[in-house]
Amino acid sequence: MNQTDFIDWKRHPVTQAVFRQLHLRIQDLQEILSEQAGADPVKDREYVGAIKAYKDMLFIEYEGPPTEETQ
Repeated sequence: MNQTDFIDWKRHPVTQAVFRQLHLRIQDLQEILSEQAGADPVKDREYVGAIKAYKDMLFIEYEGPPTEETQ
């Protein structure tokens, strides 16, 4: 995959739909934590870990060699 392919992938409607779902899941988990934090520390850690994983996916960046257009 080159940088142009990566940019196309991030702009693709399916990718955008997945990203919207990840945002919704983050919001849902944050709401759960705001209401129930401390009741079950194991679940709290699970939710926090899921939020971090979802954010990692949302903010993924291209890490390969630059394409000619970007040099």
